[in-house]
Amino acid sequence: AAAQTGEFHILATPDVLNSAEGGEILKVYIPSGWQTVHKEWLNDRGVEEVVPADQTIINWQEMLAIQVMDKVTTSPENYLSQLREALQSSCDFSHFRILSGSHSAKYAEAIQISWCGQVVDAEWGEIVLTRTISGENTLYSLNKSWRTIPFRSVEAIGLPDEEIQYWSDLLKRSELCDMRLNAC
Repeated sequence: AAAQTGEFHILATPDVLNSAEGGEILKVYIPSGWQTVHKEWLNDRGVEEVVPADQTIINWQEMLAIQVMDKVTTSPENYLSQLREALQSSCDFSHFRILSGSHSAKYAEAIQISWCGQVVDAEWGEIVLTRTISGENTLYSLNKSWRTIPFRSVEAIGLPDEEIQYWSDLLKRSELCDMRLNAC
């Protein structure tokens, strides 16, 4: 049960955080033993980067990066499509798989996994599991990244399905809610 212990961080736009009645917030699940190494709000964009306790912003092998993009009303699918285009131009080998999309919940969301065989001008590859949620006027992106040796095929790097499923489930523990609707 140790894997189930952790804590929630509340992320929201400055407008919401500074408002008396609150508003839409993202309750982000952070695994036990992970630490925030970077947090910033700039030009309507916020990010919090979290890594295991024995890693840093420089030497990380695994990272959770949560992005809050204010005044962005594109659909999760459109955002993931833009992400795919950006990765194709910044990776020597890239591959993508949409894991799920849903509009049945209160908020539209989609999950995809991306493989980047080698980051251009870097000595490593990356695999990124992305859950994107479309809020009222804000887009939220939760990213679990693995830094790897360079690779040229998805099979070559061998990220087990159990690991993908584990982190998919973990990303789904985070939830978007609206304080004004007493929904949190």
